Amino acid sequence: MDTETAPRIPKRDLPQLKYAIWLSLAFVAVLWLIKLVEIESLSSFHWLGVRPREWYGLLGVLTSPLVHGSFEHLIMNSFPIAVMLALALFNYPKGTLRALPLIWILSGIGIWLIGRPSWHFGASGVAHGLMFYLFFLGLLRQDRNAIVVAMVTFFLYGGMV
Repeated sequence: MDTETAPRIPKRDLPQLKYAIWLSLAFVAVLWLIKLVEIESLSSFHWLGVRPREWYGLLGVLTSPLVHGSFEHLIMNSFPIAVMLALALFNYPKGTLRALPLIWILSGIGIWLIGRPSWHFGASGVAHGLMFYLFFLGLLRQDRNAIVVAMVTFFLYGGMV
């Protein structure tokens, strides 16, 4: 493809794209840092998870997306969250900053209400929430960017359904 005819990101969008990528990578880095602190301290942070229908398990509504059971679990959440959070922050920066806390809290409350009686932790609820957020915004907004983001998200992560 000729470099003159290749699609380019408009210069006005580059700062927003950089912001979205750095913020999503920073969030994933925090998840990794927490796991490394857990390993280094030779303790388990499982008590920061959601324990369904137990009052002491409500703390996990706020903290469970930050804690992961294993490195495999963390790896499986890292890439989808980095990609979908960057897409969301780039295309819908204000909406994402409002939607993300709702996704975070509602996924935790949902687990607390209907989860099986064991500890639940990890950012899978946030990843699933971001996937549905991006997909349904593409259906609702029906502009070209929203539809492309929805289709890419569904193509990459439609298996979450």
